[in-house]
Amino acid sequence: MSLRETIFTLAIASAVVLGVVVVGLIARGPRKEPVQAIPVKVAGIPGQTLPDEGGRPKEVSEQFQIFPRPELVESRANEADTLRVRSGQEEHIFVLYFVDALETTENHPQRVAEQARYFMVKDVETITRTGREAAAFVADVLKRKPFNVLTRWERVPNTLRYYAIIVVEGDDGRPVYLADLLMRRGYARVSGVDTFLPGDARDVPTYMAELQSLARKARETKSGIWGKAGPPE
Repeated sequence: MSLRETIFTLAIASAVVLGVVVVGLIARGPRKEPVQAIPVKVAGIPGQTLPDEGGRPKEVSEQFQIFPRPELVESRANEADTLRVRSGQEEHIFVLYFVDALETTENHPQRVAEQARYFMVKDVETITRTGREAAAFVADVLKRKPFNVLTRWERVPNTLRYYAIIVVEGDDGRPVYLADLLMRRGYARVSGVDTFLPGDARDVPTYMAELQSLARKARETKSGIWGKAGPPE
């Protein structure tokens, strides 16, 4: 790990520790290329059939943990908000909290249709084409910049995917949420599961309001999918 990556990781770790301490006090008070995927087996769960998405189910943690020394893994499952990540010999697919990024395929036609209505585009191909553009943007960022995965191992229902916050080094050298970058570029909408932010003074409503503000700016500047919307019918 380079000095730059080490410093970035320590900064994020400090923020997480601070968040844990604050939550505890409140409770007591009133450049890497993507690597190839490792074949893994899925642990059986009685009464459930789960896709082969990696490893035994993790226990949900009350506090966020850092998935150490993450590396982006090439995978057909990867989208702008859904990423397969390796740490050592362990791999998991993580889904971002707070945002729903554009789909890259028509495998989920209902969701693609919903996105087309939300972003006011007339054809689903515009959604999936821009979704692939968004996924390429994320892959490029995570290859060029140090990043960290923060997770409580909260599972996406009926899968072995886990929700996570991904923090990446911004162009100014400061940490930024990947969700923020997607909203700024018009690649996602505010949707899905939310969570408290470790080491962040903002509460959930405040942060979600800021995400909506980023969405309005992206729409005004016709960034990403907003620049491809057709005229009203």
